Amino acid sequence: MGFDACIDHRAPDFAAQLRAACPKGIDVYFENVGGAVFDAVLPLLNAHARIPLCGLIAHYNDENASQPSPDRLPSFMSQILSKRFRVQGFIISDHYAEEHACFAQKMGEWVRNERIRYFEDIVDGLEKAPEAFIGLLEGRNNGKLVVRISGN
Repeated sequence: MGFDACIDHRAPDFAAQLRAACPKGIDVYFENVGGAVFDAVLPLLNAHARIPLCGLIAHYNDENASQPSPDRLPSFMSQILSKRFRVQGFIISDHYAEEHACFAQKMGEWVRNERIRYFEDIVDGLEKAPEAFIGLLEGRNNGKLVVRISGN
């Protein structure tokens, strides 16, 4: 795939592997996970790092969300200030209409020329969707997960 490094975010030494893979720190971090991944990334962020914030999947099903917990916000805000991070949430629908045509044209070309490669895991049958979704959350799939529904 042409990556410089590939590490498993579930590995017990993930933070150390990430630090080794990013010896010069991190300038851009696409946040879609939160939790332990964010905890490992945070100390590696360089001054003026950019963090497009799209999701926090590690917290979507927190059972103790209403319970008191250690508040990491003051520490995070201090790092935002001292390292001058730029943090911005985004929702794809904010950009869809204005940029979709250009994206579709360029991405189609890149896929055809194999500059972009992708994987799909295809599960046949709507009845298998719940199990497939649980597998997605547990990391059992590679690439995009598609549930194919028969036209019959």
